Amino acid sequence: MWDMLKEYKENRVIILTTHYMDEAEILGDTIGIMAQGKLVCQGSTAFLTRRYGTGSRITLQVKDP
Repeated sequence: MWDMLKEYKENRVIILTTHYMDEAEILGDTIGIMAQGKLVCQGSTAFLTRRYGTGSRITLQVKDP
C-alpha cells in the first residue's frame, strides 16, 4: 500500500489518516495534526519537529515505600 501511495501521489492530493507519525512522515509531503476534530497544526516534517520536538516525554513520580 505504501509503495502504491508513494507512486501515485505526484501531482495529486491524497488525504490519509493515521495515528502513526512515522507513516505520515514517509507518505506525506505535508502533515496536518488534528485534536478534538480540529486542525491544530500543518506543515512539513521539519517544521513540525522544530515546533514540537521529537519523541515522547513521560514523567513518572514514585513515592518511597
